[in-house]
Amino acid sequence: MRKLLLLLTCLLMCCCSALALSAEKTKAADDLNAIKPVETISAAVMNDRLQAGNNEDLLYVKIKEDRVEVYQGLATDRSLRKQLILTMPNTEMLRLYTNNKATFAQMNKMLSDYESSNTNFNGYKIITDKDTPKKLENGGKIYRLWFMKIEREKQSRRGGWNFPIGIGIGIGGGHHHGPWIGVGW
Repeated sequence: MRKLLLLLTCLLMCCCSALALSAEKTKAADDLNAIKPVETISAAVMNDRLQAGNNEDLLYVKIKEDRVEVYQGLATDRSLRKQLILTMPNTEMLRLYTNNKATFAQMNKMLSDYESSNTNFNGYKIITDKDTPKKLENGGKIYRLWFMKIEREKQSRRGGWNFPIGIGIGIGGGHHHGPWIGVGW
């Protein structure tokens, strides 16, 4: 009996080790597949590039006042757009700029779909809006939109009772003698 118990314990430990190793490899692969910016530039450099009006598939994400990350290939790859949304900081308004109409259309559609379906991103939801495109002297446009991930309201934050309480006052009848007060939920 002891040998059987020892054998089962050994098998259990081997299975747990294999699962832990597999999870570690998956995490490492996810880190390698995570979207990374092509470069990080200043807001002034971004403005100069946007004013030039080249129609490349570039998306400029303004994260702080003077920090802009540049991403490429988002017009045709939905998974890259989703990774970008997932990796962006929470509770911070992010402004997106591009000269490419297809990049703008795809990002706007995806963000609007997530907002209207109330998709949950690790306890956050998306709010978004777009600005009217800014026309350039050379005939091009700068497409602008913004989004933000805001924390969802939790049930415990509503305070008080999470179920209705009814109070009834009546005058007795039938088998009740006299007035009565009842509390129920």
